Amino acid sequence: MGNYQIRKIDEHTWQLADPFRTYLYLVEGTKRAVLIDAGNGFSGLEETVASLTDKPVFTVLTHGHFDHTGAAAAFPPCCLHEADIPVLESGFDREMRAYQVERFAELYHVDLPPQEKEFLINAKQPERLCPIQESEQIMLGDRALDVIWTPGHTRGSICLLDQKHGYLFSGDTVCNREILVYFDHSTSVEDVKNSANKLLIWDENFREIWPGHHECPLDASYIRDYYQAAEDILKNPEIGTKIMLDNGYKLLYNYKSIGISYTESHIYQSKCE
Repeated sequence: MGNYQIRKIDEHTWQLADPFRTYLYLVEGTKRAVLIDAGNGFSGLEETVASLTDKPVFTVLTHGHFDHTGAAAAFPPCCLHEADIPVLESGFDREMRAYQVERFAELYHVDLPPQEKEFLINAKQPERLCPIQESEQIMLGDRALDVIWTPGHTRGSICLLDQKHGYLFSGDTVCNREILVYFDHSTSVEDVKNSANKLLIWDENFREIWPGHHECPLDASYIRDYYQAAEDILKNPEIGTKIMLDNGYKLLYNYKSIGISYTESHIYQSKCE
């Protein structure tokens, strides 16, 4: 349990932060509870969740990246957009996990005991996958979560809207830092704009955005900033600053407190289809 910092959002909603600074959200209804994202896979999550709810718990993933899927096998079934199933599967490659664990431990200054390191590297891939689609509702009894498909960061990125409580759980689609749109499995800056526009249609139905990383909660102004930043890039693709990476470079465009990282091949939808 010591690996997770607990923040109580309300009587039936909690944010769990793991040592690599990924947020997981436990959302409880009258009949069951859902774990939104499963973090990097640190030990103690089952005990932590059991200390907060006695309801049966399953997992919904906002996208398939390594740092959001690690403990998904502990709370079956694991639901995610079908476009991100290959991303999830690649995240359980042992060699890749070993590399990422070392990289994240250095990045976040976490001194990992050997036993915890092995636990992270050997995390089990979830066996029971449940594909979910745009406009589905996840029912928890007296509480429902609307699935909003928001491609950009990944093809299968989703947000989950709790209209009853006014929460939008945004994964990596909305945060107050930088969204990465240059992976092979990313889509395009054009999709970032379209996804932001889609979320703004719902903005009267939420008052707080709970992202997968960084400061929170946020408000809808951050979505408007992503819309504007994406529009600026579409008008002037060279607006970003070139930043070198291990295997090439990215372009980073900062706008207010947010940013979009992209490459020339991830600007327009037509190039990513």
